Amino acid sequence: MDKTIKSNDWVKHSESLNKEFGNRSIAHCQMLNGGNFAVTPGSLNACGSATHAKGSPSICKYNEPNVRAEEFLTGLGKIIRDNQTDQGPCVGCRYLIQTKIPKKFVAQYFSGISLHDFSGCNAKCVYCAGSEYFLDKDFTASVDHEVLFKNLFDQRLIRPKGSTISWGGGEPSLVNTFERTVEFLRSKDINQIINTSAIKFSPSIQKVLEERRATVRISTDSGTNETYEKVKRNRNAEYVWKSIKRYASSGGDLVIKYIVFSMNSDVSEVERFIERCAESGVKKICISVDAHAVYSVESNQPKIGMKEWVAAGIMHNLAISKNIAPHFESIWPEDHLEKIKAICNYKPPKRVINVHTVFRKGKSLVKGFVRQF
Repeated sequence: MDKTIKSNDWVKHSESLNKEFGNRSIAHCQMLNGGNFAVTPGSLNACGSATHAKGSPSICKYNEPNVRAEEFLTGLGKIIRDNQTDQGPCVGCRYLIQTKIPKKFVAQYFSGISLHDFSGCNAKCVYCAGSEYFLDKDFTASVDHEVLFKNLFDQRLIRPKGSTISWGGGEPSLVNTFERTVEFLRSKDINQIINTSAIKFSPSIQKVLEERRATVRISTDSGTNETYEKVKRNRNAEYVWKSIKRYASSGGDLVIKYIVFSMNSDVSEVERFIERCAESGVKKICISVDAHAVYSVESNQPKIGMKEWVAAGIMHNLAISKNIAPHFESIWPEDHLEKIKAICNYKPPKRVINVHTVFRKGKSLVKGFVRQF
């Protein structure tokens, strides 16, 4: 598996792209190096960026469980070429920057593949952009995932310990090929990132956690059952936390995610979230943000501000106090992270402030409270 790919025409077409763009300063993103793609119904897309109003550009059509080198790399080249104009498909995305790329920049195998070609979900999160996930489905993917990965493995386009498969949404554990696909990838020592609601407990997820073959991410976006019901629009909070406790008992790489926005940023909510993580044996959390609240141009979209920054900063410090490792998801804008960083560096003053009163005594106290961080 360490040999250069010779079983298909990937090398020939990647050399053509290297010759055209390599060693040049161009508007570029590392997601356009040929090592990544997102599977969507009927199309392979360049990425899953939520910071870009135009959406992710399509690389090529996808109607069978395989990737054709000529179609894929020709489509990738067109995206790169078009991005050098004002009307390029990625123009406006914060990840598209002017940079000098290496002489040989095209990847020799896929290091990251994300799956988004299935619908249906057992939650109806208020921030979810995919309304099709809320519909009743038979939970089949557009193609058989196991067959796709067998084909890519045979072509040496994915490699053990060198490739990562990320399960997106709807809810992957509901897909009728999920368990056997997870098992195939596990048997080939290919890393997986599984995003799940944890409403349905999965034996396969438990197994790959125990064997350290996957990272599993669960978004609860709440600390109390009441807020969970409002944000996720279902009443399965207690069952989800039972599943989290079972997954955490594996000792594997489990991450509980909290998407901060207007509905869940009360300090008491954050405190209860950290308490439940500690009670369940969680060792890692991801502090994220609602992309629509940050990047939407719609005037009626609730925005992220002081209250959410304080909630994120408090969550960070409370997690550390409980021996839980926190990290901020990269979707946060840099200026927001700078605000939160000040909060995370907070040193308690001689006079202890009761954080529960912060949001009940007016904006002046909120501003004064934040200045002390």
